[in-house]
Amino acid sequence: MKSVYTVFFAFILTGILAESASAYVDLSLNYHYTQRRFDGEDPTGTVENPGEAITTTQGWSANWGWYIWEYTALEFNYSQSKEKLVDDRESSTDDDTITIKKVDSLVESEVIGVGLRQSFAHRKSVFIPSIALGYAKLVTSGRTHYVLDDSGVEKKSTLERDREVFNSSYITVQFRIRFTELVGLSLAAKAVMPDFDTSKGKDNLTYSAGFSWIF
Repeated sequence: MKSVYTVFFAFILTGILAESASAYVDLSLNYHYTQRRFDGEDPTGTVENPGEAITTTQGWSANWGWYIWEYTALEFNYSQSKEKLVDDRESSTDDDTITIKKVDSLVESEVIGVGLRQSFAHRKSVFIPSIALGYAKLVTSGRTHYVLDDSGVEKKSTLERDREVFNSSYITVQFRIRFTELVGLSLAAKAVMPDFDTSKGKDNLTYSAGFSWIF
């Protein structure tokens, strides 16, 4: 429910500022989805079903930019993402006493950011590239379910991952294609750097696409 209230608040604030300020507001909503499948391997050729691993990543983001100058905006953004792994490729310990039959893992992340966005084209241009930099709060949590075979006895185990909060920085490169005077398509790549460590940006990189509106 909190994410719904966030979007609702963004729409209300957008309307208020659009009416009270001579500047303009750019609001974009983006969605991303990725699924990958990895087949299990059986070098001996004796296993009928070697299993498979499926990873699924999906999430959405809202970016709200208030252009206080013609090409420079104050930006607020919110995003959430879920990464799920289901892996039933069996693996055993060196002494073959414990076999991992299935792993079901979920990692959830949430990013709240504020920064400055710089556009490189006029708002009425067909193609509008921009870059944004700022501060972000990254929140992560998750859990992992295991199905084990311990010397012929099936056991289940769950590992809960504590909620962690990181003070971070972010950078977003966005490319907007204007369809009409108010509506456009936005394509973006966003990197979040936990603890302001730029080397971790490549590990927290998200590509997204969605629609944007100018008020």
